[in-house]
Amino acid sequence: MQWQLHDDGSFDLTGGPVTLHGCYPALDGMSARAVHVTVMPDTAGGTIRYTLAGGTLELVLGQDAGGLTLRTTFSRAATAPHWLLPMAGTRVNGADRVFRQSCGMGGSTVFTPLPLKERVDSYNLVALLAPGEATLAISARNYRRFALRAAMYPEQGETQPGSFEIGFATERIPVGNQALALPTLHFSAAADPWSVLHAAAIEIGHAMQARTHQPTFWHWCSWYYLYQHLSEKLLDEYLAGFATVRPPLGFQTIQIDAGYYPANGDWLDAGWRWPSGMEAAFRKIAAAGYRPGVWIGPFMVGSRSRLFREHPEWMLRDKAGNLVTPWRHYGEYRVWGFHDEETYLLDSSHPEAFAYLRHVFRTFRSWGVTYFKTDFIYWGLHDSTTVRRHTPGKTGVEYLREVLEMIRAEIGDDACWLGCIAPYAPFLGLADAMRIAGDVSDNWGASQNVIQETIGDQYFNNVWWQNDPDAILVRNFHISMNERELMAFALWQGIMGGVVNTSDPVHLISADRLQLLRFLRPGPERGTARICYWGQNRPLRIAVREYPALNARAVLVLNPTDAALAQRLPLMELIGCASAGVFAWSHQGATPLGRQDYLLPDLPAHSAALYFVSDTDTPPAAGLTLGGAMD
Repeated sequence: MQWQLHDDGSFDLTGGPVTLHGCYPALDGMSARAVHVTVMPDTAGGTIRYTLAGGTLELVLGQDAGGLTLRTTFSRAATAPHWLLPMAGTRVNGADRVFRQSCGMGGSTVFTPLPLKERVDSYNLVALLAPGEATLAISARNYRRFALRAAMYPEQGETQPGSFEIGFATERIPVGNQALALPTLHFSAAADPWSVLHAAAIEIGHAMQARTHQPTFWHWCSWYYLYQHLSEKLLDEYLAGFATVRPPLGFQTIQIDAGYYPANGDWLDAGWRWPSGMEAAFRKIAAAGYRPGVWIGPFMVGSRSRLFREHPEWMLRDKAGNLVTPWRHYGEYRVWGFHDEETYLLDSSHPEAFAYLRHVFRTFRSWGVTYFKTDFIYWGLHDSTTVRRHTPGKTGVEYLREVLEMIRAEIGDDACWLGCIAPYAPFLGLADAMRIAGDVSDNWGASQNVIQETIGDQYFNNVWWQNDPDAILVRNFHISMNERELMAFALWQGIMGGVVNTSDPVHLISADRLQLLRFLRPGPERGTARICYWGQNRPLRIAVREYPALNARAVLVLNPTDAALAQRLPLMELIGCASAGVFAWSHQGATPLGRQDYLLPDLPAHSAALYFVSDTDTPPAAGLTLGGAMD
């Protein structure tokens, strides 16, 4: 790849299957209107300086060991623009798909075919794919101040082809006539999307000091069976019941989810279900041999809370001075467990509100909590041009990062931290795990977003943190998934190599379902599944989990569609070996299928086939779990 600079200040990226042409910077959706342009080429690319009516914009186009780079500096202005795009109005040649990364949990992280029917936004990074799988990826390395967004536009008739842009939300922060340096954009290429995006994720993880040292999370949380209704009495019952499960499941953590407090925001005040208080509850969990865990929505403040009643001045407001109110629950919702008709948000730029949050997390830690699930974190990220802050002058990412950095400092480096309903980039270097998909449910329909996001986000699993596909439901009551659906979904979640957790009352489920759950237990070594044919639009979904010490791997073939599917799958394409010993595998054992050079799954709708594939024709040990543990 190489840069080409033109006298009018435009530039191209050429030299690969995917090329970019006619690039020109833009501010707030408008092409930069330069009074004067100075172009200074060099062997790496060169420098382009745009003298504007209200400042100076400088692009330095260069290269490093990983590919090409683009550095941007904005100066000689009192404030930054709302959006500063180093590359806009760009024509993309040679691509037939765009990889769009979601801002955070829930997606959509997908490969979208070109040309587009509607605009596509991608956050944190983006990739453009050629028909032969060659891929150009664009990303930053520093996500501590600015949100990164790329956009691809549909074609506007035959005369106006679709265009591409990428840049940062600078949110009109004060610059003070000083130089504002944006994060460097990195352009890298590889023969396939997995290679280039996984490599980019590694570089981002290194730059942001990603936390990947914690053992794979294996825990129980209360939400997906008890919801708001866990109580001190039920906790006692469940702890006693879990102790009767033999052999023990070995959960690391018992997490108390929402509903333990009287109102959102009053996190340290125990609700009526907890007469002995929350510190006593956490002590019971620790005494039973588990990490005490807690759910908290740091920015949430209920309309009936003591916090709101005593400190309305701590709340975030819009530009007109109205309370920002993301939730309104009236009528039946309150019967179902929502105590507050309305939910407001803390303005973390208020020093007293910030100090209150610090006190909450410091207190939880002093009570013995060493596992934290922070939820609804999207509500802590606001474009600073849209809200009224007590202390203005920073970007939304900066305000959020201040809170997240404080939380990590207060809970301690040894604590486990799971982010949820959260933007990804601000958590880099701070969280140990991250929910990536929407909520699971008792029905098959809820599995679709989980399947989509586990595939799309797998390239950064165990690179930025442990990906959490959400709770695995294996119970044989209060569930509408049939046996085939439940098995397929549980195995898919379990093979990924990220967080494994459940909310099922494990002391009450059937012996077979308990055996299935035990089969999903993670082992001491991390094993991130590889997604076969990543980026290709194939109906069957295939994940491969390696067991290096055994010279073997698990291959899971999932049919998420509504029709029966059968397909011949060459092992050379799946595992890189011409033939191997193949066993049909499940929590009930392994059945030899002989030495084969292909798999031939014949799958009904909403089902999966799991295989143990051995280089040495050796079957899996009786106690081997899908997660690599030995029971």
